[in-house]
Amino acid sequence: MPKRAIIHVFLAIFFIVAVGCAAMGTPGHKYFMKGQVLEVSGGEAYVCIGSASGAKAGQELPVYRYVQTKTLGEKQRSSYRREPVGSIKITQVVDEHFANASVLKGDIRANDMAELMK
Repeated sequence: MPKRAIIHVFLAIFFIVAVGCAAMGTPGHKYFMKGQVLEVSGGEAYVCIGSASGAKAGQELPVYRYVQTKTLGEKQRSSYRREPVGSIKITQVVDEHFANASVLKGDIRANDMAELMK
């Protein structure tokens, strides 16, 4: 095969791969930031989402609970579903890791997960 034909085949393959990768969209998760609710008391929550995650006072985040749906055998993993349980609003970013929030609605508990979608 002549050298020029090899170069054309290589360029065609490269182009196909590049177009395929571009069409895939952005990699990663659907959420922008995610953190655990550490404590809830009197309508206030302390969450593990801080300035390092991009948290800002005033942001509203839906909160989810992961509920076990069935326990499998010893060698298999259990199955879980994600249930929406309410929402919070960040009132103060404490530092790069933590924030205070007020419970807007729902039955928010410690160990629930707050997420800000992209």
